[in-house]
Amino acid sequence: MRILIVDDHPLFREALGSLLERFYPSAAVFEVGSVEEAEGVVRQYAPFDLIMLDVFLPGQSGVAGLETLHASVAVETPIVIMSGSDNSEMMNQALAKGARGYIAKSAGVGDVKNALHLILAGEIYISPSMLAEVRQRAETKAPPTDNSGLTPRQREVMRLMAEGLPNKTIASRLHCSDGTVKLHVSAILRTLHARNRTEAVQAATRLGVL
Repeated sequence: MRILIVDDHPLFREALGSLLERFYPSAAVFEVGSVEEAEGVVRQYAPFDLIMLDVFLPGQSGVAGLETLHASVAVETPIVIMSGSDNSEMMNQALAKGARGYIAKSAGVGDVKNALHLILAGEIYISPSMLAEVRQRAETKAPPTDNSGLTPRQREVMRLMAEGLPNKTIASRLHCSDGTVKLHVSAILRTLHARNRTEAVQAATRLGVL
């Protein structure tokens, strides 16, 4: 497994690298300080299984940097944005351009581990702090009313999904099996016409579930 960290702060890169090596002891973790450096490393050491990209970098940054890296790696390579700014507009742009996650740099170790577990399993992850901002903006526009069509149990599952929790943790919280949670998640996605958890959370926010 190869992981690439793209961040211009050496201390953060080293700390994140050490954390990733704890999560994935057999992984080879590479660290660079810019998108331009990342392009060179990708060409030399491809393929990568995960790229973690700071949203503010010297040279190319933000969505432009994301697009550049997407053009340099395999389509299935997940690129995750790491940001110290809770900017919902930047988050929406990054997700629209193919980012597989938006993780706040203020996230705890457990949150980062859960996020990567979901992302590597093919899901999209957004830090709860970002979702809180999205909810707050929605609430200032109009008082939320739950018109989702979800059952009370599905709403419970939906709220835990919004915290970024994986199925196993949700099952433990609700005292049920992983299989039951998977059924609830599938039903939630169908009801909300969502393709993934991120779209489900956004839809649930608009509909007043969260």
